[in-house]
Amino acid sequence: MVNKEITKKQFDFLKTEFNYLEKGGVISEQEKERMLSSYAVKGNMSFITILLSIGALLLGLGVLTFVASNWMYLSKAVKFLLIIACLIGVNFAGVKWQVRFPKTARSLHYVGILIFGSGIFLIEQMFNIIINFNSSFLLWAIGTVFISYYLKDVFILLFTTFLLFIYINGSIFLDETSYPIAIILFLPALYILLKKFDYAKYPAFFINALAINTVALFLMEFVPKLNTENSNTIVLSILFVLGILLAYVPVTPKLQNVIHLQGHLLHGITALFLTFEFSIWFPLAYFIFLLYLILRGSLTSIVIICALIFRYYLDSFDFLPKSLTFIIGGIMLIGFGFFFENQRKKGGDLHG
Repeated sequence: MVNKEITKKQFDFLKTEFNYLEKGGVISEQEKERMLSSYAVKGNMSFITILLSIGALLLGLGVLTFVASNWMYLSKAVKFLLIIACLIGVNFAGVKWQVRFPKTARSLHYVGILIFGSGIFLIEQMFNIIINFNSSFLLWAIGTVFISYYLKDVFILLFTTFLLFIYINGSIFLDETSYPIAIILFLPALYILLKKFDYAKYPAFFINALAINTVALFLMEFVPKLNTENSNTIVLSILFVLGILLAYVPVTPKLQNVIHLQGHLLHGITALFLTFEFSIWFPLAYFIFLLYLILRGSLTSIVIICALIFRYYLDSFDFLPKSLTFIIGGIMLIGFGFFFENQRKKGGDLHG
């Protein structure tokens, strides 16, 4: 059986509890040690890791600024060879030191990622390659995703996702002739890679956000071309339904909290905009739906209700007394607080 990774704080808590059970005669010392050996402490970000990461950033920026300041004095051949030599050099050193100095090696790979990205833009400029900047970020992301897989590095995976955010949003908003079709191939690869990371929470959140961003942008791009009236309402309605589905779609337990939270946020945000598109029946129906979710223990729905109240408070600023709005909101929140406290005493389940 593979040892389960937990934080040092969790491990210390278990150790304290097992010591208590051992002193009480509930378990023996051998049983305590056997149970503790089933866990492995996660490596937290140490001072050395932070120091090396900052050092890698400064070294990468230093190399880039040195090359940029002397760029005009170098021939094309020297420029190209300099980029390739720096890229190969830092990554070779990283591989060479991987066993003896793993943290230092990783920082060198970070430098390599910065050199690789800047090299793409410099080579385009050097050889007058006509390519939009969005595709340059896509090429950068392709390189980093392989390094992320090789190193099993969460931060590089997050950086890859950040590059893809720039690629897809830049393609839609800044380059009307470029459609980010490549993201359709990239997203499944990211989810496959996410499985290799045991569905780590932060990469899962941002990869899901990238997927939602992709759906939203494609709807914004293609629905207006159907020549239908109220295309904005159609886009928002589709995203609203998508949010409801994400909030309740059955997924692996390791992704459940993240996806369900994003689903609630998506239907909450889109519902706020839809209140401007539909008559009073929609906000009333949605308000009842939120109350139902709260009764089921949804904490996120309280935040959405507060946003809904604030949205109508702004609309009714001229004729509704400010004090009355605060009183209604306060009574509702106190009522929710009482309900949840009562649920906890009864052993009820609270979730996002």
